[in-house]
Amino acid sequence: MIRELNMFGRRKKRVYLDWAAATPLLPEAKAAMLPFLSGDFGNPSAIHKEGSVARQAVEGARDKVARTFKVRPEFITFTSGGTEANNIAILGSIKKLVESGSEYCDLEVVTTKIEHPSVSRAFDELESLGVKVKYVAVDETGLINLTALRELLSAKTALVSVSYINSEIGTIQKLHAIKKVLKEAEEVYGNSILFHVDAAQAPLWVNCQFDTTQADYLALDAAKCCGPKGVGVLVQSRRAAVSPVTFGGGQEAGLRPGTENVAGVVGAAVALEAAQADWKSRQETISLVRDQAIKYLLAEVPEALINGAFGADRVANNINISLPLYDTEFMAVVLDKHGFAVSTKSACSGAGGGESAVVKEISADPSRAASTLRITSGSDTTLKDLQRLTAVLRKHLDKMSAYIK
Repeated sequence: MIRELNMFGRRKKRVYLDWAAATPLLPEAKAAMLPFLSGDFGNPSAIHKEGSVARQAVEGARDKVARTFKVRPEFITFTSGGTEANNIAILGSIKKLVESGSEYCDLEVVTTKIEHPSVSRAFDELESLGVKVKYVAVDETGLINLTALRELLSAKTALVSVSYINSEIGTIQKLHAIKKVLKEAEEVYGNSILFHVDAAQAPLWVNCQFDTTQADYLALDAAKCCGPKGVGVLVQSRRAAVSPVTFGGGQEAGLRPGTENVAGVVGAAVALEAAQADWKSRQETISLVRDQAIKYLLAEVPEALINGAFGADRVANNINISLPLYDTEFMAVVLDKHGFAVSTKSACSGAGGGESAVVKEISADPSRAASTLRITSGSDTTLKDLQRLTAVLRKHLDKMSAYIK
């Protein structure tokens, strides 16, 4: 919890409910980072003792991440965040195919229209290069229609990309079922279909080990699981190859040139390990809080519409609602004044107003898409916290209802 002074000089408790955007730094991660922010400041590419200490720290972090996700260390690439990890996987995999003799115009890729901007805009770039981008339908909860996916695949399909957990509505995709469809298509058409999974929102709440996700490319973001901001990880399978999309030195096997953020990767490795070590107990505890909070919210605020899935298909910490006719951007400001930090959509979608592309896609309702609130809890969030938020929300809605009648 964050505490600050109110207008009377007394301490008031703030409740942070925007864990999908950023998470607090794990104390153990901070402790591991501190030496590399002061005394051990060497460049890991240097050949002297200081550089060697830094290099050992980076490679130790790589080994730790590899053990956490059950892959070999050489399949781990440190990046500047989930956005860069997604871009390297999507753009780099297609570039590799083109360098191997394919033409952009002969390649097809498949994704959905509810992806994070770091994925959707990478596909826009591929489309501008001549790649055919196909969009698979999702149902009203955000789950991929497997029949529709099967019908989109062909001998030209090179890559399929989905998010493990949707950053706005919290829907958990059924990766095993998707992978099964891809394997069946590979047998039918005789080509390899690479599978990219944006798992930025996943490590705290679900199993992300590589044999579970069955991804060829798994993109992670330390800032979403109590690690430092500005550090991501790209995990690759044995068959997955990429070409660099940025250029400079030979760091990270040439895929991510530039001096490694030593403190950042060390902290990221600790945070990712801790996230995956306790994901199941964390999920079980917070999902109970979420379910009780949704029940209470719908009873107190019956005009609220829940966006996304229910139960096991929804990540434990996510509540996403629409309040058609109400200004939820203003509502988020009001909640902030009362000590609750929430958002309306993905922080990477940009600040200010505008509709949620995700909610518009699953609902086909512009008014619903323009009136969303995203409430994402943390491991210390209580039912009482969410009930207090509901009370503030109810009071605000009662006040505003006079202006919309």
